[in-house]
This record gives sequence, C-alpha cells and structure tokens, in this order.
Amino acid sequence: MGLSGAAWLMLAQLTSASPAVGAMLEPSAMFTPEWTASDLQHVTQSQQQVQQQVQFDAARFDSVTANTLRGLFEDAVEMGLPTKPLINRALEGSARRMTGERIVRVVRELAAALNEAKGVLGPGSTTDELVAGAEALRAGYDARTVAAVRAARTPGTAVTALMVLTDLARNGVPTGTAREAVTSIAKLPRSDEALLGLQLAVAKNAQRGPGMALDALNRYVRGTIPGSSGLSAPATTDRKPVRPPDS
Repeated sequence: MGLSGAAWLMLAQLTSASPAVGAMLEPSAMFTPEWTASDLQHVTQSQQQVQQQVQFDAARFDSVTANTLRGLFEDAVEMGLPTKPLINRALEGSARRMTGERIVRVVRELAAALNEAKGVLGPGSTTDELVAGAEALRAGYDARTVAAVRAARTPGTAVTALMVLTDLARNGVPTGTAREAVTSIAKLPRSDEALLGLQLAVAKNAQRGPGMALDALNRYVRGTIPGSSGLSAPATTDRKPVRPPDS
C-alpha cells in the first residue's frame, strides 16, 4: 500500500521543518512504494517531536547552555522520548533564574527518568503518563511499583493514579502502603475521582505528621473499598482516631 497524498504532505512538512530528519530520509527511502503502518507511525512521532523542538527559545539562555540543551533534546528524539517536558523544565529553570549548569543538570535528570519510565510503562504510553511515571520513580518508587499501578489501569489512563502515588510518598506514606492503596482503588469504577479523594484526605492530615497521614489513608480506604479493613495498623496509638475530612 503506497503513501497517500496526506502522508506525502506530512513527509514534506517534516523534512522542511527539520533538515536533520530530511537527511535521514534518503531519496530511495522517500520513494519506497510500500510503507508499513509502523513506518508512518514513526514519521508521525518524529514530526510531533520536531514541532516540540521548535518551541525551544534559545534566546533565554547563554550560548553554551542553549547548545547543550539542544544536544539533550536531540538525544531525547533519538531515544523516542517527548521533548516538550524537557523544554518546559528548561524554561522553568530560566524563569527561576537558575544557573545554566543547574538547568542542564535538571533537564538531563528528567530525560533519564523519562527514559526509565518508558522502559517501565511501555512505548505506547502517552507523554503525560511518561512524565507522571518519571516523577514517581524520582519520588523513590521502584519500577515494579510503577508498573503495577500502570497495569491496574487501561492504556492511556494511568496519569492520575501515578500522580497520586507520587503525592502520597511526598506526604510521608510508606511506598508499599501507597502502592497497595492506589492499585486497589485504581480498579474501581470512577477510580480517578476516588484517587483524588484519597490524595486530598492524606494531604489534609499530613500537615499534622506522617502518622496522621497514614491513619487518614487507612480510614479512606476502609470507606472506599467494600469489605476492606485498611492497609496497615495506625502509626501511633496514643491519640484519638482521625476524623475523616469533609467531602
């Protein structure tokens, strides 16, 4: 099956937008009569990545930093990673007046985390899922936990679960307990709403200490999952039970 007119137009736009990509498409390849769906998908992904690269405003950085960042973005494209999160992180660093060296370090660390998340979540994951997965890994969760949360959801719908997982760890909930809570709730109907409720309940009580956050999590799980008796014993026993936050 040959390329349609729309596909040829897409290729033309891609090669004009990026000389580097155009150089990769030799004349013999450009006129190959049979292209597979995988070929077209790769071209589409490359076009999206090029469009993301165009958003980089090099004028906001000194020349050394800008050139280094360009190299990181090009490496990300070669690895099949989304560049938009990396560009956004660089621009955030500029807005916060971070040094060029620190901006490069932060962007490089994010790229490494995105690459690890891609290996855990799979190549079909959305950009938002990769970002959420990367943040979970950086928060201290292992690959098995991130994969378990991803497996609890249908493809493309794991963003909220991963974000809540990360937030629970930052509020002092043990990683094993957080994993069990999120994976259990993620399988329920309207699970995103329930997960956000869990996040709110824990955050409200975390200000009073990690023990209170853990108690709030157990109380929420008992009230959300039918037949559940909670995930762990309260962290302390010398205080009154936590009152559930108002819904």
